[in-house]
Amino acid sequence: MNLNQLAGRIANYLSKELALDTNKIDTLRFGFEIIFAALIKGFILISLAYLLGILPEVVFAMVCGAIYRLLSGGAHCNGYWRCLTLGVLSYLGAGELGIYLGRYLSIDLLVYLLLTGYLLFSLCVIALVPGEVPYKKITSISERNKFKILSLVYLSSWLGISIIVVHYVNSSLALAGFIAVMIQTISFSPPGYKIIHQLDNLLVGLAKLFIERRYLTNEADR
Repeated sequence: MNLNQLAGRIANYLSKELALDTNKIDTLRFGFEIIFAALIKGFILISLAYLLGILPEVVFAMVCGAIYRLLSGGAHCNGYWRCLTLGVLSYLGAGELGIYLGRYLSIDLLVYLLLTGYLLFSLCVIALVPGEVPYKKITSISERNKFKILSLVYLSSWLGISIIVVHYVNSSLALAGFIAVMIQTISFSPPGYKIIHQLDNLLVGLAKLFIERRYLTNEADR
């Protein structure tokens, strides 16, 4: 049973037990998928980050990016494992880049970068949030404005915490968080949807190529 089937069975069971409308099943299933996906992604990310020696940076990036994504929405792959792959690579990349760039950027320059990023991200939020996500289409103006405000409040909190981290903890942590927030901002922009779609297709092609090669190898060994 894959993740989609497991979430679907739980959603169907709960909808019957709680006498929910049938049109709520897809929304409920998607919610369970998100929860299961977050648990699996968290376990894999923390394990790999620990092995690579970048655990603090990856955890900080994951927290910064995940909260922002819940509020702002954004592009998704059409398959869970492809979405997981891109997510893991993004956060690991943010952690590695945070450590690498932290060696070369002064505290003053990093604070300037954070402030500039905050202004640009805020403009993107005002113009584009909430980004479209599966089974959660928001058309109400009041709902859209609510997510814009929540995203802006979050960005202000992120900026304040990041500046404190730069001065009193570690520049690499703040940089990793900045990269994660930047990636998430791109994900709910029109170019971001195109990029995710292209990467999704690329991963599908790589998976098909791997399966075909494995099949040919097995046939040759017979």
